[in-house]
Amino acid sequence: MTTSRETGWQEAIIAVLQDASGPMRYDAITQIIGERGLRTLTGATPATTVNAYLSNMANPDHAWYDRRVLKVGRGVFQFDAPDSMAVEVDLEDAGLDDEESGEHPNRIVGVPAFGLYWEKEKVGWNSGEILGRQTHDSTPVNFADQQGIYLLHNDRSVAYVGRTTNSLYQRLRSHSRDHKSVRWNRFSWFGFRDVDGQSGQLLPMADEVTPEQLINILEAVLIEALEPPVNGRRGDYLGLQYEQIPDRAIAQGQTRAFLQNLIG
Repeated sequence: MTTSRETGWQEAIIAVLQDASGPMRYDAITQIIGERGLRTLTGATPATTVNAYLSNMANPDHAWYDRRVLKVGRGVFQFDAPDSMAVEVDLEDAGLDDEESGEHPNRIVGVPAFGLYWEKEKVGWNSGEILGRQTHDSTPVNFADQQGIYLLHNDRSVAYVGRTTNSLYQRLRSHSRDHKSVRWNRFSWFGFRDVDGQSGQLLPMADEVTPEQLINILEAVLIEALEPPVNGRRGDYLGLQYEQIPDRAIAQGQTRAFLQNLIG
């Protein structure tokens, strides 16, 4: 469903939070904005843009402050005080345009991007690409040069843990051709390089991480990787989960095979 006129980001966020039964993460808010056709989720990082708006709307010292938006956790917000009035600010007056508004604040230091249980067979091991996206309509991102930690899975059990300081693609490609190749069919990755919302390119890693941040990063990765049943929440300093996109050549081949089966 789409509307004849798209709303502004702030208006769309309020519309979703008003209908929510409780607190929501910014990525879930982004998904509902897209599903309801309140905004077109273009660009590489629409959820990052929504998170920036939410953080500013919940900040009493910011020009976009809206007392109805409460921040109740890292990346988690809820609607409150329905009788209050929102502060409407023109983006140009604030010195930002619609595309760059989400790129200033809230860049996550730690694990800004990660993917869980991506399929080995959906990667073209001669393409130089590992493709993912934030939402169904957002711009694809190539994570081939991502740096961080990765896990090889045999279905859902962990078969191998590794790290890459250069190229995630090259490390996984080598594992797809060595003696480990028959022992894994899925992989998860936790990347330390964020995505630029304008170009969709990977940004450099953060220069420095404090000991407290490092502890939180390790906890977050372990929680997501091991899925311990008693942990009730995700770890801190963990950014947005990206969904896998099949390699272009593989997707085209699957489409051709599907059409040929239909024809008979």
